Amino acid sequence: MGIFDRFKKKEETTPAPPAERRPFGPGVAEIATLISTGDEAVSADISACTSDPAAWFQAHEDRYMERGVTSADDLELVQWLGLVDILEEHGWVCERDWKDELEDFSYFVQNLHGFQQLGLELDPDWLDEDEDIPTWCGILTEKWSAQGVRMAAIDIDSDSYVLFPVSSARFAGLQKLAEGIGQHIDYVERE
Repeated sequence: MGIFDRFKKKEETTPAPPAERRPFGPGVAEIATLISTGDEAVSADISACTSDPAAWFQAHEDRYMERGVTSADDLELVQWLGLVDILEEHGWVCERDWKDELEDFSYFVQNLHGFQQLGLELDPDWLDEDEDIPTWCGILTEKWSAQGVRMAAIDIDSDSYVLFPVSSARFAGLQKLAEGIGQHIDYVERE
């Protein structure tokens, strides 16, 4: 090592580029389309929500207030919660409290459009009323294995579950889209 070696410029290492993040609004719209199988009413509402989230917040402020969101400062949160509300309003997801009763869980899941489209069955006798939503969804996964369908949930950072049935083929795309915008969708029994 020579006397001037310590003055040599150290080799710079280039940090790995951050994971490519997709634009939030279009990502939300793609998720809505996949969950609702292209429902035009859902698409129209999602378009309104994602094209002007501040106006959407103002028009639906009561829904956001119920969730403790008091301003439209976080436009991505406004869109993500708007997605859930829109899908629920149109019958594609149901939001259930973590301590839901079996009778209510069964009723709301069976009335989802996706449940009906996929030709699923839910016999309440399969499920133990003393168990919880992840356990019930695990049992449904076993019962629906021939159809390749499981219950998934949209994460909204709360103690409730935003539930919908999804085919395994469609789930991978949904999960990737959610991750691409910094959000999370997963199978319920994994939560």
